Amino acid sequence: MRTFLEKYKVLVFLLFAYWGVCLVMLFKSLDFLYVALSWNVLLAVLPLFFIRQAVTTVGQRKISWSIFWIVLWLIFFPNSVYLVTDFIHIANEKFKWMSNAGPYAPDGAIVYSHDILIWIKLLVIAMGFFYSVVVGLESVYIFEQIVRKKYSKKIGYVSILSVGLLTGIGVYIGRFLRFNSWDIVFNPFQVLKQVADVDRFEVQFIIAFSGFVLFCYMLYRSFKEK
Repeated sequence: MRTFLEKYKVLVFLLFAYWGVCLVMLFKSLDFLYVALSWNVLLAVLPLFFIRQAVTTVGQRKISWSIFWIVLWLIFFPNSVYLVTDFIHIANEKFKWMSNAGPYAPDGAIVYSHDILIWIKLLVIAMGFFYSVVVGLESVYIFEQIVRKKYSKKIGYVSILSVGLLTGIGVYIGRFLRFNSWDIVFNPFQVLKQVADVDRFEVQFIIAFSGFVLFCYMLYRSFKEK
């Protein structure tokens, strides 16, 4: 833990800073969303911690522990990109509307809201998503390096495709079936039962979200390797 905190001290500082912003907005708006955002961002950091533990145990040739940390990373990784779905919480906010431009104007004009709270709400969700996805993608990059070093580049690519697909499934489970990451461990049969009840939307969402994750990762990777 100490090594992780030393290596990612800026990351930890930004986490506390984000919590501070959410706390201020909670008292300002009395919206429980900011508690949920704080919790989701914390969950998004855990995969990076788990994969760093995996790196340590791989170096120590502790195979069982390495598998344990990688599985734990895989279970919690969807939390890192889950926050993109939190943008649905601004759906009911009125950012703009049509208004008469004047007595002689036949058409209306777009008027944008001057309510600062709804714009800050948008920005706070965006901050949480950006923070979480960058942290998550860093953990995926570390995972790919582990696989490449242990096996090969081709298996590395296959593993990333698999992670993308499993992440799409994980986000679907979290957003629509309302399970948590730990339910996969403590309530696996119930999770599998509901996931197995496949419909068209489920398949479409998983494919779309998996593509989104892979797109984000390839973009991140292109900058990382430069």
